[in-house]
Amino acid sequence: MSMMPNTCFEYITKLLGNADITVRKKALEILCETAKEHVSVKSKRKEKRELDPNSKSNELHLDDISLKSFQKMCAEIVLIVDGSIDESNDSLKLAALSTLDILAQRFSSNHSVFGMCLASVTKGISSENMAVSSSCLKTTGTLVNVLGLKALAELPCMMENVIKKSREISEGSNLKSGIAECTSILLSILVTLEAVVEKLGGFLNPYLGDLIELMVLHPAYVSASDLKLKTRADLVRKLLTDKIPVRLTLQPLLKIYSGAVKSGDSSLVIAFQMLADLVSKMDRPTVSGSYAKIFDQCMIGLDLRRRQPVTIQTINVVEKSVIDAIVSLTMKLTENMFKPLFAKSVEWAEAEFQDVAGSGTGNIDRAISFYSLVNKLLENHRSLFVPYFKYLVKGCVQLLSDSADFTSSSLVRKKKKAKVQGDGNLGNSILSHKSWHLRALILSSLHKCFLHDTGRQKFLDSSNFQVLLKPVVSQLIIEPPTSIEEHPDAPSVKEVDDLLVICIGQMAVTAGTDLLWKPLNHEVLMQTRSEKIRARVLGLRIVKQFLDNLKEEYLVLLPETIPFLGELLEDMELPVKSLAQDIVKEMESMSGESLGEYL
Repeated sequence: MSMMPNTCFEYITKLLGNADITVRKKALEILCETAKEHVSVKSKRKEKRELDPNSKSNELHLDDISLKSFQKMCAEIVLIVDGSIDESNDSLKLAALSTLDILAQRFSSNHSVFGMCLASVTKGISSENMAVSSSCLKTTGTLVNVLGLKALAELPCMMENVIKKSREISEGSNLKSGIAECTSILLSILVTLEAVVEKLGGFLNPYLGDLIELMVLHPAYVSASDLKLKTRADLVRKLLTDKIPVRLTLQPLLKIYSGAVKSGDSSLVIAFQMLADLVSKMDRPTVSGSYAKIFDQCMIGLDLRRRQPVTIQTINVVEKSVIDAIVSLTMKLTENMFKPLFAKSVEWAEAEFQDVAGSGTGNIDRAISFYSLVNKLLENHRSLFVPYFKYLVKGCVQLLSDSADFTSSSLVRKKKKAKVQGDGNLGNSILSHKSWHLRALILSSLHKCFLHDTGRQKFLDSSNFQVLLKPVVSQLIIEPPTSIEEHPDAPSVKEVDDLLVICIGQMAVTAGTDLLWKPLNHEVLMQTRSEKIRARVLGLRIVKQFLDNLKEEYLVLLPETIPFLGELLEDMELPVKSLAQDIVKEMESMSGESLGEYL
């Protein structure tokens, strides 16, 4: 400032008392510009100080006399904000609010002055004028950042007005406001909440239910249509899980579930993302006291695929967020905690439901959800989860069997053939896109299991190998469902083919002995005699995978393999013949001799 601060504040105060509104607005404008210029100069000096460590601070500090003048000036500005004068002139209020915002940033150390401003600014949030309300929200955020805990006295009024205003916008009660104004005020609400959660998070317990409802269910805050709003809302949600004690946030977050289901995909995804973030920050005592309740809630969420509520449009996306929350929880559990929960999830997947005909049928939707979870558990826990796969062997075998053999308790046993129902039942005699999806998930789970089966007690011993051998290899001749491209949630034929190749290839690696390689190699080779070109090509791709994985160790299997290759070299289909030729060349390169005389 070119003049002394005390003098400047006194002149501005006199101008603010002028009867002419234009003069008062001009005084506020001059004050704002002066403060902004000083901030700009201060920033440049700060940069110089950062370059020069020996530079001294040039920040302006108010002495006692200047502080009294400053306080008197701010009191005049507050009179304008709370409408004590010129109630009808909203443009003057906006100028006053903008001035307070800038002054709070410029003179942030003068807490006592801004403490008296907060009540009037907070009260203004409820203004029917959207621009005034929005400006009050922004300034409230700035004042809370400056005051910190000293803003606590105004927290009840602040939260009441913020929640009320957000509901007015959500319900569309202010029909005179345009989209731009609504967006502006919604963004201002987020600015205020960001400051409140950051500075006063530990005192928000009475308002957490409303606050979480706002951040999870409000359409504008969960939709990605406005990226600026969504990004800011994500920041506030992150602060809610970071800054507020878990014991306070958990219950209102779990309670929001039914409302999130009604709101749809985005709200559900956000609710479970917040739950996963919350769980990741839990300490051991909190985990011990809450894990069962959290798991039960997640299993209700995992059942959405079966229940198919009309509000859910992208079940795969929603289900992924539920599974991420479950996995986040399992990362915090001891084995004694995890084992009964996993047993409970297996029972959940085996549960029978009454269809319209009154017969009990195991549900394929739950099986899809369950094996999606198993895949994620294997990805995250790796070798630690492999021992639990022994509880799934019979289920995998059953579900990989012919669809006509699916039964009411198909995850663990086979009792009787089920009736042919719709896609939702395990009893389809014709392979549905859901059955196709499920088989892909099982193959993916098996591949990960084989990949991480590195423990002292191997899962893939001779017994489990023999049980899984034929059901896995038989997938080579399973016909894909018709019009699979019409079901984007289901894996493509290429994706399943690639899964088969790497799964069976890894099965050989993990088995680790030619005593098990021989029956596996034989089963694969037998599929190359299928009438279906896809089965022949897949069989050859797997043989090539064996070669790539086992290298010279595969050579012991050449005597049995060569006759099959001889047949395939004469195949009428070019892709089969070409792939067989490539394999023969690779075998010759590996063995160091020509195989022509044996073919």
